[in-house]
Amino acid sequence: MIRVLVVDDDKLVRKGLVSSMPWNAFGMEVVGEANNGDNALKFMESNKVDLLMTDLAMPVMSGIELMRIVRGKYPDVQIVVLTLHQDFEYVQEALRLGAIDYIAKIQLEREQFEEVLGRIIALMEQKDGLKGAGVAHDNWETTDGLFVCYSLHPNNEASRAEQGLPDQAMEAETGIWYWADSGPADFPLNPNYALVRFRGLKEMDRKSVMQMIKAYRKIDLFYDYHPSQPCLERNAEDISQQDNTESSLAIDRIKEQWGSADWIYEISVFDRLLRELQALRLPPIRMARIFYSLSDEWNRLYEPILPEPILIEDFFPSWYRFEEWLTKVRDGIRQANTKPLFSEEIQYSIVKAMNLAKQRISEPISAADIALMVNMSGSYFSQCFKQYVGQTYTDYVRDIRMERAKEYLKSTTKTIQWIAEQIGYNDEKYFSRLFREHVGLLPSEYRNTAGQK
Repeated sequence: MIRVLVVDDDKLVRKGLVSSMPWNAFGMEVVGEANNGDNALKFMESNKVDLLMTDLAMPVMSGIELMRIVRGKYPDVQIVVLTLHQDFEYVQEALRLGAIDYIAKIQLEREQFEEVLGRIIALMEQKDGLKGAGVAHDNWETTDGLFVCYSLHPNNEASRAEQGLPDQAMEAETGIWYWADSGPADFPLNPNYALVRFRGLKEMDRKSVMQMIKAYRKIDLFYDYHPSQPCLERNAEDISQQDNTESSLAIDRIKEQWGSADWIYEISVFDRLLRELQALRLPPIRMARIFYSLSDEWNRLYEPILPEPILIEDFFPSWYRFEEWLTKVRDGIRQANTKPLFSEEIQYSIVKAMNLAKQRISEPISAADIALMVNMSGSYFSQCFKQYVGQTYTDYVRDIRMERAKEYLKSTTKTIQWIAEQIGYNDEKYFSRLFREHVGLLPSEYRNTAGQK
């Protein structure tokens, strides 16, 4: 990340810049602010700064004087000046002292912030080339490669020494370090980090290389990393810099497949669904959202038999960890399902019946209908269902319908008639009576109560 220090004696201007500019989108981070040049220098004595953004006319120490001192003590710091129109002579002096750009304060009110920061980044790259990034272009032109170390966890800011990185390693952004490939990696790597060796960089400029190594982190690193591989090898031309855009139909298919019970009882189905899901290479965040929703469904579906709810991790650093979690979920459900009274085939049929009842909640499906769907006789199905689930099929369906009705009442403004039809009741009055017996309130009363919470 580019570390920015903002210096201006006008507190409103200073705070406005810090809070309004999209710093993170341009790889920048405001590490400090000061109200005059003297305080800015004190800050820089104990804090690393890459970009100084300073006003020119300030009390105690002017921006011009601050620039002269910074040029002498911190020659690698880039400087952008903030100014008013009448400061033209000051601006000329600032440019002579090495400022890469100036921003008229009035300009901030009408020009897009993205344009301002984009221009600053371009000027920094133009002025410093690759020097500011810590890697000379001929380093990878000669070696044709880079080593890149990625943090596998968000907000992990271990130091270079803690990671065991070489002295020449430079930080591209938080959690990404890189250095020229000059031979085999011979340093110990923290297990919370992944090492990737990129090849095929000879024809790429610094901007393209930086975009590539950041893009790799978004999707490919998640799927490629495995703890058994100390160093991944990748060619630059193979790195996708765009998110996969799967259709809503593909997402719905994932939910349908993983919402069934087949993957729990048939290992071949589980393995196939894992391979298909991995091949999609969905962005990790999108996939996590899908399985957050699915874990809620699994908890509702298997609540009668699970000793404790299924918990999904807040963050999956890799596909390897995600697959471990899914395997653990499957094993947990199978172990909870192991009841000596029933064969695995019967257990599968009962769980499938529970799943069908949820999926077809708006249809008036009787116990006899469901029994036929899972290849069991009506009387034996009813007997097994009650013993396995702890309640009759009719009571189970009523309960899941009432729970779905509560969700609709809390999250939508649909009519009571519409909600009744969605959960399998054509008669609004009959539904309202059942709801009151189950919940203790009429649907309209429940909606009002839920809305007040």
